Amino acid sequence: MPQLLQHIDAIAREKGRDVLFVHFENYEHNNAEAESYHLRQNLMEWLQQKQITFTPCMGIEQPGVIESYSGDLYIDVPFDEVDSTYQILSDHLEDTEGEMKIPGVLFFVLSLETALEIEADREDFLNCELNHDEDEFSGRLN
Repeated sequence: MPQLLQHIDAIAREKGRDVLFVHFENYEHNNAEAESYHLRQNLMEWLQQKQITFTPCMGIEQPGVIESYSGDLYIDVPFDEVDSTYQILSDHLEDTEGEMKIPGVLFFVLSLETALEIEADREDFLNCELNHDEDEFSGRLN
């Protein structure tokens, strides 16, 4: 069944805060034999065991670009280094140097500031496209 997935920057704007997400390199959504598929399944099981809420999400929205789902997961934990749930998550994914413990799994934070900048850039792009279309076709409609 089709599912409508939010982009991670839209989630940040909706939550009004920085957000965490994971990305799986070389993810193959329909290939249960692929290593990335199993890495994702294992992480989702671990998150469920720890009662950490997560949701599939799209990456950062890029105006005019249609992309397929790459396995990204929004993790509903505040980016707060003193938060015990964040510490459990971070300890599972990263070593003390901030390097990823699980090859092929990338852990990111997207700041609300960046999410707002992305939205402003998207609005500028859409306004530019709209103005371009109006200029291009304005003389042809008479």
